Amino acid sequence: MFGTRKTVILCLLEFLIVAVHCQTSPAQPAEVTNNIPTQLPTEQRTPTTTTTTSTTTTPTTTTKPTPTTTTSTTSTTTPTTTTPQPTAEPHPKDYWMRRGQDELLQALQAKINTNVAKNVILFIGDGMGVTTTTAARILKGQKEGRTGEESILSFERFPHLGLSKVYSIDRQVPDSADTATSFLCGVKSKTGTLGMDASVRRGDCSSEAGAAVDSIIQWSERADKSTGIVTTARITHATPAAGYAHSAERNWEFDGAIPSNQRFSGCKDIARQLINHASDIEVIMGGGRRNFISTSESDPEYSSSRRRVGRRTENTSLIEVWQEIKKLEGKRYKYVWNKTEFDMINPQEVDYLFGLFAWSHMKYEVDRQYDIAGEPSLEEMTQKAIEILRKNQNGYFLLAEGGRIDHAHHSSKAGIALEETLAFERAVAKAVEMTNEEDTLIVVMADHSHVFTIGGYASRGNPILGVTDIGRARDRKPFTTLAYGNGPGWRSVRENLENVNTADHDYRFQSAVPLRSETHSGEDVAVYARGPMSHLFNGVMEQYYIAHAMAYASCVGQNKDHCNLPPPTESPTRPRQPINVPQTPGQQPKPSIQTEEGVVSEVPGQAVEGGVLCQGATGGTGTKECSVFGIFIAIVTLLTL
Repeated sequence: MFGTRKTVILCLLEFLIVAVHCQTSPAQPAEVTNNIPTQLPTEQRTPTTTTTTSTTTTPTTTTKPTPTTTTSTTSTTTPTTTTPQPTAEPHPKDYWMRRGQDELLQALQAKINTNVAKNVILFIGDGMGVTTTTAARILKGQKEGRTGEESILSFERFPHLGLSKVYSIDRQVPDSADTATSFLCGVKSKTGTLGMDASVRRGDCSSEAGAAVDSIIQWSERADKSTGIVTTARITHATPAAGYAHSAERNWEFDGAIPSNQRFSGCKDIARQLINHASDIEVIMGGGRRNFISTSESDPEYSSSRRRVGRRTENTSLIEVWQEIKKLEGKRYKYVWNKTEFDMINPQEVDYLFGLFAWSHMKYEVDRQYDIAGEPSLEEMTQKAIEILRKNQNGYFLLAEGGRIDHAHHSSKAGIALEETLAFERAVAKAVEMTNEEDTLIVVMADHSHVFTIGGYASRGNPILGVTDIGRARDRKPFTTLAYGNGPGWRSVRENLENVNTADHDYRFQSAVPLRSETHSGEDVAVYARGPMSHLFNGVMEQYYIAHAMAYASCVGQNKDHCNLPPPTESPTRPRQPINVPQTPGQQPKPSIQTEEGVVSEVPGQAVEGGVLCQGATGGTGTKECSVFGIFIAIVTLLTL
């Protein structure tokens, strides 16, 4: 008996010496990288000649390109060819296994933020469906000289993600008016109506009585928060208008748009409602000057040879009315209409800002540098808005819309739509940079999607705006990776794209069904969230739920019972469960460890030796880190036998 015990003790002492040596030896850390390889391993990649897009975000020519309103479908410029440059290629198996485990660990360590959201920023990418974000992600990477698929958009790093349904009360496929009413006001509504419940009849002014619903902008104002709206579309367009207006018809943007038989029923146009009933909004920026000036007033941006006038039939400038209101209220205010005036604004000296930078919608991002008077980008408007709004100690609500993603898709100009998406993404990144995740909830979503597709089995790194490099269609003609289900890109005989530069911004991508304007789609859209209560945005949600969740997070609106509760001393962690991997017959179970939060999880690259958990088992890249204390306890136990 003693001989056996002695043998065991000697074995353990020998193992103890080895363990001490392992712990004192410098460990060789496993390779960790944040960059997914931009090319497949050489042996798995077929060399191809591909078309690449520009690697900068601005046009490469110094002259004005063809206006984006052109009806031409092609550009005959022959695309240049190049071969993507490979980067370091780690061994596929080891690399992906390490990344998978690293990402899993990050997910397990994620914590839920249950703070009250002092600030809320809602970013709406109008028409930015999942296909659009995927294609924009690839384009971003390719513009940076990579293959693109491995790239990531700023808001795709947000910790919480869900899907939102988009249908309206009366349509499977919605428009931007009813979707905005849903996610801003918290109720489903009918297509084409703004800030109204389903009792209203579209285009019927008399049915508006009792149908109006307030938005989270009004809820926030009542909580003494500051509010703002910035958009690249007209400020009276559907999405921004749902935040402050109540209208049976989204197209009643100015007084002359209301039919004569409806004007005497008491309805007010959307521009008038903004000035008369929503002047408490601290920051208002976008396009659409024409809806605020009369038909007798010239737009300041255009000379006499290109004269444009307003659309209001009443001989009143609503811009001047807004200024008079702010003057009488004794506020520090500023109205601006061009980039020079915008840049001169000192946020510390201005509390109310009204900016109208275009006669109609603002320029597409690719054309912005050619604007006569100059326009700020969505990123710049977002930054200025935050600088003004954050002066309020009670916090703020900001609605920021990339409104022209939608317009480019309606024209089947995918290249412009993706550039608009990247401009939108930069605005989100700026907001993230300027805010604190502990007190600012940021939600990024689309109001609806488009009939926009990615397909064709193209090689990794093939230009996303180009033709597929593998195979041709049955008509023996090349086809693009991107396409539309319907729209103006249809032709009775499909165009041969052999020498067509499909990366040209004015190229209309082909579509299956002929329509004058490409349509929205009815698919769910992604919702990304970070900050306080961002975990509430998960799963498949009804669109009206978005407004209620944002209001709950920021303690505005009707559900505020939780707001007076003392904050937890430590944010609770996401519920975690052990990872159970099915074992094959005769297979030893994988070792587990106890994490800081007390969660047992399997650990790759580990093995159990002598009943003690060791890291960096045979085949691993690190050294063994066996518990010397555990071995010592085992020896003492045996000696007492």
